[in-house]
Amino acid sequence: MELMLDKKIKDLPIIDAHNASKKYSEKEEKWLREPVKCEFINMEDPGLMITFTYGTTKHKHTFKLMHGGKYVVPRFIKNHVESKATPMWKWRADGNGGMKKEQTGSNPRFAMREVFEQ
Repeated sequence: MELMLDKKIKDLPIIDAHNASKKYSEKEEKWLREPVKCEFINMEDPGLMITFTYGTTKHKHTFKLMHGGKYVVPRFIKNHVESKATPMWKWRADGNGGMKKEQTGSNPRFAMREVFEQ
């Protein structure tokens, strides 16, 4: 069974949040553009829908994902949604009698679990 995507979604630019000018090899891009069927899980606010816009100013698409819904999206959109996290902070003594705020980790906000059907 081949999964189909809307052409507008399929042609969205692949954006790396850490390095906007990053170029991907042909093999990497093919893998990232591969459609996958996923179930969306909102771990931050279970049961609620999220809406987000992905792309550039000229080529963008607005996604609406409902908690528990199954969607066919390119792998780079799945990775984008799963990369969103809330930082965890902790105050620690700095050795000079003061306190210093440090990031100790992060809590993932969303999950896109791949669904495999026969």
